[in-house]
Amino acid sequence: MPMTRLNRSGLFLAAAAVLSLSTSTAEAGYHPRSPESGGLTALELTLGIGVMGHDTTGVPLAGYGYDGEPGPAADAAIRLLFGTNNYFRHGFMVRGTYFSGRQFGRDGYGFRLGLADLTYTARTLLPCISNRDGVRFYASASLGVTGGWANAGTGRGPMNADIVAREAAAEDLDHATLGFVMGGTAELHYGKLLVGISVDMRRLWAVRSELDDHWVRSGALRIGYRWDASDSLEAEPRGL
Repeated sequence: MPMTRLNRSGLFLAAAAVLSLSTSTAEAGYHPRSPESGGLTALELTLGIGVMGHDTTGVPLAGYGYDGEPGPAADAAIRLLFGTNNYFRHGFMVRGTYFSGRQFGRDGYGFRLGLADLTYTARTLLPCISNRDGVRFYASASLGVTGGWANAGTGRGPMNADIVAREAAAEDLDHATLGFVMGGTAELHYGKLLVGISVDMRRLWAVRSELDDHWVRSGALRIGYRWDASDSLEAEPRGL
């Protein structure tokens, strides 16, 4: 359908309104001063609760949760950030995660995973949607190594004629894992409170096992405590 003069005028006014809104938001955003010291400038302690799922190859039994199973997961993380640029800081994160299938394994599980991550992490402030009242938004990304222990169970569901094979799997499929993890987080900070969401992908290789590898995906809601050296500094009086 051809665009009429009224349509073109409407689009022009809409574009002008969006540009005006984005400009005013940037000018009203939060523009903090940077910490003077280049040492530790931020510390974050968080707990996460969410969902995790894995795809495992080389499994002799299928359909009991060994080859793949979603379920709830819980984790705890500490993140240390350094640098004098308050818009972009980087550092390290250590995190431990626990997963044991559906309902935390109450109906049986294929693999119970205990994982530890050590990652390089970088965080950037989003000033245009933050404000001077203490509400700050951040986005971060991380990349590093991960590993742990995969404890095999007898699988999900009641055992019947398959009891011998599943008990053998629970004995034989226990193994250590090593691999890499990458992920991202979106966070809101207010005072000492931190809330956010995180998404991660892990590739794990089985160590000295007949299994091949695990692809592990997870997403979590996060809540925690934050300390930031820039909190005590006066914000910049100007916009971007």
